[in-house]
Amino acid sequence: MTKTLLFCLIFVNILHADIPIQMYQLYQKGEYAESCNLGLLHFKEFEFNEAYVSIYAFSCLKADQIDRLNTPMMVLSQSSESRANASYFSMLVMQKKLLLQALYDNYPLKSLKFPTSSHLISKLFTLYCNHPQPGNSIKEYNDFTNNRISYKLYPTLLNGRKTIAIDEYYDKILTLHHVY
Repeated sequence: MTKTLLFCLIFVNILHADIPIQMYQLYQKGEYAESCNLGLLHFKEFEFNEAYVSIYAFSCLKADQIDRLNTPMMVLSQSSESRANASYFSMLVMQKKLLLQALYDNYPLKSLKFPTSSHLISKLFTLYCNHPQPGNSIKEYNDFTNNRISYKLYPTLLNGRKTIAIDEYYDKILTLHHVY
């Protein structure tokens, strides 16, 4: 009986030790939502390993789960790379929140100056700040680097919560739909 119990405990520990590796493998395969969900379920098991926290956070970011970045932002502080990642996540969360406020409350963003990145939220934040299009419920923008790419930014509801959506178009054909 004792041997069986010991075997079960060792087996469970091996399974839990494998979670960060599973997250990394899912991330490598481009299965970001699965990696993000696995990380959310098992965050306490790897919260002191900043490499795995970063994998979790980038998985959530690529899965359009920006609101899940708050916890990783709080724990990424020990290395220079971790602090840079936390700052990046913080900027994207802030830009998303400000876009939400602008779309729902007509909050003016034109005077705000933020760092920018290649992430979609950051691109749309910059485009919105430069051309807010007051009076239009759907804001339409062209990409700065490729005139064949365009975007539509608009408010939407997700599970009863006010949020934002971004549609990406290539040559006027919808290619991706994001809800943040």
